Amino acid sequence: MTTTPATTTARGRVWAALRSDNRLLWVLIAVLIAAALYLSTVQTHINSSGHPYTTDVGEHQNALPRWGTIHHSGYPQWTALGPLFVAVLRLFGVEPAAAVSLWSLLWGLVTVALLAVLACELGAAGPFAALGALAAGLATSVWVNASIAELHTMTMALTLATLWLAVRFGRSGSRADLLWLVFVFSQGIFHQRSILLLAPAVLLLVWPHVLTPFRMGSRTLLAIIGIALLAPLTYLYLPLRVWMGAGWVFGSPGTWDGLLALVFFNNAELVVEAEQSLAGWLVRLRTVGGLLHDDLHPVLLLAGLAGLWLPPRQPTDTGRSTGRLGLALTLVWLPNLLLTVLIWEDRVSDAQLAAKLPVLLMAGLGLALLLQWLWRRSAVVGALGALLVAAALVLHAGPARAFALEITRDRSTQTLVDMVDRLQPAADGRPMTLITPWGTDYWTLTYAQGFEGRLPNVMLVDHNATPQAIIARGDHLLALEKTFFIFPLAYYAEHLGPLYLATAAPGIVEMSPAPIVTEASLAADASVTPADFDLENGIRIVGTQTEWATPDELLVTVYWRAAETPAEGYSVAVHLVAVDPPQSEADIVDQADRSDPVENWYPTTSWRPGEIVRDRYLLTVPAGSEAAAIRVAMYRNDPAAGFVNSPWLSLPLPEKER
Repeated sequence: MTTTPATTTARGRVWAALRSDNRLLWVLIAVLIAAALYLSTVQTHINSSGHPYTTDVGEHQNALPRWGTIHHSGYPQWTALGPLFVAVLRLFGVEPAAAVSLWSLLWGLVTVALLAVLACELGAAGPFAALGALAAGLATSVWVNASIAELHTMTMALTLATLWLAVRFGRSGSRADLLWLVFVFSQGIFHQRSILLLAPAVLLLVWPHVLTPFRMGSRTLLAIIGIALLAPLTYLYLPLRVWMGAGWVFGSPGTWDGLLALVFFNNAELVVEAEQSLAGWLVRLRTVGGLLHDDLHPVLLLAGLAGLWLPPRQPTDTGRSTGRLGLALTLVWLPNLLLTVLIWEDRVSDAQLAAKLPVLLMAGLGLALLLQWLWRRSAVVGALGALLVAAALVLHAGPARAFALEITRDRSTQTLVDMVDRLQPAADGRPMTLITPWGTDYWTLTYAQGFEGRLPNVMLVDHNATPQAIIARGDHLLALEKTFFIFPLAYYAEHLGPLYLATAAPGIVEMSPAPIVTEASLAADASVTPADFDLENGIRIVGTQTEWATPDELLVTVYWRAAETPAEGYSVAVHLVAVDPPQSEADIVDQADRSDPVENWYPTTSWRPGEIVRDRYLLTVPAGSEAAAIRVAMYRNDPAAGFVNSPWLSLPLPEKER
């Protein structure tokens, strides 16, 4: 009796498991590779990136952990299921922002799996299906969307699930496949309206059984209608959350008008625009071509789209059915490519980046079918083609991963959190309200306040809040100084009348229709050191305050008062010096000069007679340097004499707390 060595038996089991017809294994291999790469770039903190890919990411990271609602068109499937997933992950200590990113990542993996399953359904062998799925999954747009908190991965998964079920029903004509197709397709349409563009492709895929539902009887037809109606009913989740007191609500879904506005919102009216000239169309085509080039090498992209016309034949297929299948798959990507060209906002937008995703999915599917077609004609050519595709994906993965990391590791808006965190309670005890435009900055601040325990001294509102209502309830009205580039001071003056300005904290401006600092309020503030320093330009320093904001940062507050409105504009110089007075520029350790007081927004020529202006500056003590004093002055630029300085006021450094 001959005994087979154990190693030979184990090797045989491995090879048997790796057979090309072992679909489950190859789908799993593709998913595991994608998971490893996506997890290496997933965003684990509140988004700071301003890239078009991340236009709405911060909103999702705030809304889903609060079981809230998001922008048009509401996306009830995403916002109803996502919070449950996020809540479960938070039980295990996952940060809210990371949990929402992982929700998107999960749908990215479902997309990769479904693409591999669809390729297998169309006749591709397991290894080729896995390669095709990875080609789409590692395309830059797909990879980035799977790494950030965006709903486009769910859209891609619903797209592929619809196509897979359409292929199955077109071949089987079974009632189960039909009902599942109706469920997924209808849910997809009410999740993302662009999925409706799949209708011609779905019709072609189910064509052999297009009349079958009518032969299945009234019960089946009623089931189809009932299942389809479940999709619009998901929108009831939005008013339900309002009635339950959700803390994050977009629009007014609690009213009929507000709910219908979300359901029937037509984004195309905002982003789709016809070009008027041939040159303009060429610019658009070059832009879209560049975007697709960044996603996937043009050879892989074009080969994949061509491969859609080469699906391996099934025993029952005819030449006509093969052509119908190729046309159906082409009609998946072609309308979306045209939509990508039509979307134009004079820049690359998030809508444009999302519209082209089906092109990448179909390119990956086509690559799998192309490799299978080559394999059937020559195993050597097919294997060589697979190796070339694999090598191209390896070369592509490095730059794509680096690009994804540029987006997901950006933490630049954390400086805003630090800035707002410097706000101290107002001396008069009145609340402070910071108005910030809806967008990345606002979402960063609300996340820090809601989930990181920061910004306790301020109420946050977006730009939809009315300034007069904030003032009317007695709050201090604040804004980031960068806000005035979007909503200029003239906008606030239209609502409030002539404005008084003051610095609330470095980078933050207070606005009021009445004087912000008065003689009485200044005298009552025990933290202010009184002063009466004449700058010899009609302006005096009447109070100062210095304190350590951090171990290496000094917060300097200066109170200016002009007896009369200055005839000339004066700039501000605030210097941290190692020698007082400094003997050379080398003695200036740090400086926080401004061309105009109050973050450059309040020229001295606009001050009222007798007005007291609070102005704050932040100085940094570089590591290893020694600071002796703080010096404050004003200066102007004289055309003949150059810079003309006022006298300098020297302030001692405050003692550090031990």
